[in-house]
Amino acid sequence: MDKLKKLLDELAAVVAEMEATTEAPAAEGDAPAMSEEQESSLRSLETRAAQLREQIELLQRIEAKQAELRAVIERAAPAKVVEKTEAPEVKEPTVEKRQFAVPRATGKLKGFAGVNAEERAYRAGMHLKGFVLGDAEARRWCVDHGVESRAQAGGINSLGGVLVSDELSSEIIRLVEEFGVVPSEFRRVTMNTDSMLVARRLTGLAARPIGENAAPATSDATFDNVNLVAKLWGIDNRVPNSLLEDSVIDLADAMAVEVAQSFAEAFDNSGLIGDGSSAYHGTVGVATAINDGTHSAGVVTAATNNDVFADLTLSDFTSLVARLPVYARRNAKFFISPAGYGSSMLRLMVAASGNNAADVAGGAGLQFLGFPVVLCHPLESRLSGTANGIACLFGDMSQAATYGERRAVTIKTDTSRFIEYDQTLTFATSRVAIVAHDLGSTTKAGPVVALKFAA
Repeated sequence: MDKLKKLLDELAAVVAEMEATTEAPAAEGDAPAMSEEQESSLRSLETRAAQLREQIELLQRIEAKQAELRAVIERAAPAKVVEKTEAPEVKEPTVEKRQFAVPRATGKLKGFAGVNAEERAYRAGMHLKGFVLGDAEARRWCVDHGVESRAQAGGINSLGGVLVSDELSSEIIRLVEEFGVVPSEFRRVTMNTDSMLVARRLTGLAARPIGENAAPATSDATFDNVNLVAKLWGIDNRVPNSLLEDSVIDLADAMAVEVAQSFAEAFDNSGLIGDGSSAYHGTVGVATAINDGTHSAGVVTAATNNDVFADLTLSDFTSLVARLPVYARRNAKFFISPAGYGSSMLRLMVAASGNNAADVAGGAGLQFLGFPVVLCHPLESRLSGTANGIACLFGDMSQAATYGERRAVTIKTDTSRFIEYDQTLTFATSRVAIVAHDLGSTTKAGPVVALKFAA
């Protein structure tokens, strides 16, 4: 591969020199004829170009034959397209079935799912092995099978090359959405710049009665802007090289799950319970903002003495549902911690089943009062000492908060920093903005309302 690149670079240089020679002015005078020196130089360049072309074609044929033979050994070559010959008038292509001799994972994959999950995990793992550990055979495999390397800094890992294959990147992004409430439930916006203004509708047009021969009163739709500022989030991790040398499938699966879970947890903490401090990158979460006294119309306080999950009653939750405006009900959901769900909603559903053992055995499912329930770990999980806190949220999060994505997850590695420990540093980063912007006021409930424990 390196030899072929050198030949291609040399051929490009020869072509550039030929162009420069033909464009060079001839000897003094009006005659456009080429000088003997120019003609001799061009003949020499022509000969060299022909030699380079033959060498390049030879190397290309050899590399193609090597890839073909390796495919027989590995049974993992990309599918070939072969035209049918039975009916010459019909040029319908058929694709040979591809068989991958992929080692089996040691256990059930957690991050990679769906069709060809192990194949995709293997491809991502081979990318890590080849471009993180510098395994030449793995890099060659990646080249043969179209696994892209997005390495920067000349591909030198110790300088921080970005090392995320398409297979791993897509799985991490999918898992962040699967694990996290904020990326999946908030309004999602792709940011083209670091700072972005998103229009928000405040009031609409008004229809009014019109008297005969009278002009209607003017009404206008009004808007303002939500300012999204992308902030950098990162995960710093040291991975033993012995792990990288083991099953590449399990390696890719473990990295996808760990990175995705970490980002999802950070985004959920900020978007739901962030207090504006540096620990949450300056973000004020929905549960924090709605309880600050300026959105009291959207807060329902539980009945007297109902200050823990075990005391909440069905009446407390129905009062919460009653508070939500009609426009937010189509996509409304309950947002509550697993502990809160078990101690309040599930308790009430089991109690309502009475002596019907089938209902109890079958479980209630993640639904309550006809609405879906989304479990959120950052929300209140304590079973005591929760007075005046937010028990759960209810409504349409996509209308109340925005998740702006400036850059998806990328991973950088450094194989030299912890060389004495035989470890590789991995540094995953993402740039996102999280803003809670519509939670109502002191007189009008917004698209998300909250149930608050009694004092």
